[in-house]
Amino acid sequence: MRTQQNTADGAQARVKVGQTKFDFADQVVIVTGASGGIGGAMTEKFAEAGADLVVHGRKAETLAEKVDAVQRHGRSAVVVTGNIKEEQTAQDLVAAAMDKFGRIDVLINNAGGNFACRLEDMSLNAWNATIGTNLTGAFQASRTVLPVFEAQGGGTILNVGSGSANHAHPMRGAYAAAKAGLASLTKTMAWEWGDRGVRVNCVEPGATLTKASRFNNAEAERKFGYNLALGRIGLPEEVADACLYLCSDASSFITGAVLSVTGGPHTSSPSDIGLIRGGDDD
Repeated sequence: MRTQQNTADGAQARVKVGQTKFDFADQVVIVTGASGGIGGAMTEKFAEAGADLVVHGRKAETLAEKVDAVQRHGRSAVVVTGNIKEEQTAQDLVAAAMDKFGRIDVLINNAGGNFACRLEDMSLNAWNATIGTNLTGAFQASRTVLPVFEAQGGGTILNVGSGSANHAHPMRGAYAAAKAGLASLTKTMAWEWGDRGVRVNCVEPGATLTKASRFNNAEAERKFGYNLALGRIGLPEEVADACLYLCSDASSFITGAVLSVTGGPHTSSPSDIGLIRGGDDD
């Protein structure tokens, strides 16, 4: 059981991350953006729960350790590389799953990315690339997997959005706009495809501690955690646990939902956080 030290308020609280509680035995799960922290955690969690995986990323070498993790759980994995913005990548994902396993049960649209830039300084190419990676890629993959789900009698799609979709995000406006679009797309997919046995949901992670995140140092972790209701930032495994729930039979009557995994809602009075915390973050 993995733990995290919570230092946002100076305490040494330990945060428990539980073992997998869902059964995906012999199911086939596609995870785009599997080489990142959240994607990697999902890959291992689904393998632990009995699934075989199709793992996607830009470079095969970065996915090798994910394949090893899947195999350690006695499951199989196949690697698909490519830019998620390109339609061919979506076709390659479906083809790889069908060639290797003969079915697809879950598609997780996790691939994404962002960079800091003021809107007036962002080129049109940069804008289009951000929308393509975070929104269009999910549309293409979902549309491409739909005929397989229809032929099988159903399936599950999970879109990985962001808490940034729900508030202003200075310096990352294109990213926040794309993730807001992804939440909306989730709801429309759920309605249009629900009578075909396809459930579509979305998770919106907040500040999450990954190797590549801007929170990955003690001072940043403390400052960001200070402003969250739980007093800490999240772990990739905690996001993955939410994903397992929404892809499992335990959520069989849930579709079109957008689940916030952010450590609590944003306060309408950020200046009062110090009163709750009993101090300030300086």
